[in-house]
Amino acid sequence: GFCTGMIGTYDPLLGAQVVQRTAAQGSVLHQLSLIWRGIEPFVFLGAAVGLGWAAWTYYDRKAAMRTYGRHITGKGVGLVVGRDDEIDRVISILCRKTKNCAALVGHAGVGKTAIAEGLAQRIATGKVPAALAGARVVEIDLGAMVAGTVLRGMFEERMKSVIKQAENAGGKIILFIDEMQVIPGAGDSHGNTDASSMLKPALARGRIRCVGATTFDGYRNCIEKDPALERRFQKVHIEEPSTQATIGILRGLKQQYEQHHGLEIQDAALVAAAQLAARYITGEEFTCFYSFDR
Repeated sequence: GFCTGMIGTYDPLLGAQVVQRTAAQGSVLHQLSLIWRGIEPFVFLGAAVGLGWAAWTYYDRKAAMRTYGRHITGKGVGLVVGRDDEIDRVISILCRKTKNCAALVGHAGVGKTAIAEGLAQRIATGKVPAALAGARVVEIDLGAMVAGTVLRGMFEERMKSVIKQAENAGGKIILFIDEMQVIPGAGDSHGNTDASSMLKPALARGRIRCVGATTFDGYRNCIEKDPALERRFQKVHIEEPSTQATIGILRGLKQQYEQHHGLEIQDAALVAAAQLAARYITGEEFTCFYSFDR
């Protein structure tokens, strides 16, 4: 397909049609034109009986997961310090038989994505219950999945492929969807079914594990307005860490920043940074992580 790294059955047909429509005189182009004329009746026969382009398309489900997902378990995950209570809560939810999906809800910048990475770290080091042992955390890029779906049925095929692979993994694939407020309505164009409608049946059966992240506004304006989707998730409030907790986090991250900048950071500087950030940087989306960011 276009920019997907995969070739669907419809791609040669579409390519032949494009060549036939734009071909000038020439033996090679003439032969391609003849090929198109040979298969054209079958293509339009499929469209006539309502099969559409999706009926000509075949996607390798594993390829779909690789294309639209990013494996974050044990690979390229930065050190996550603290947030043990929140990670434990997410693990507890994921181990349920049903309603085993968590929604991380908090202000922008408080570390929702870091909690998903902390979960990945726990799995990689074996510090999880047996139900999650050997599981993989895969971040799904809904934007990439929607991109290029100019033909009816393309988004459904991509989404269903990812869901099917997660189901077949027996709970060993945990889907992470950042900015989960885009789920309702994602892919709802060109006659496609949106992501919410395809996810809800799988979530209701408890056959896939999912972690979503969004802000309070995103949850209230998008998720809560779809009661059937909201029921599938357990909300986990992610609060801004206290000043004391921030100092502990900074101490845990100290070595990484020293290596990156090639200098030594005194402990007194960490304490002062956290305290001064808490005192002077205020606002709804304030986070003590500005101690390092600024």
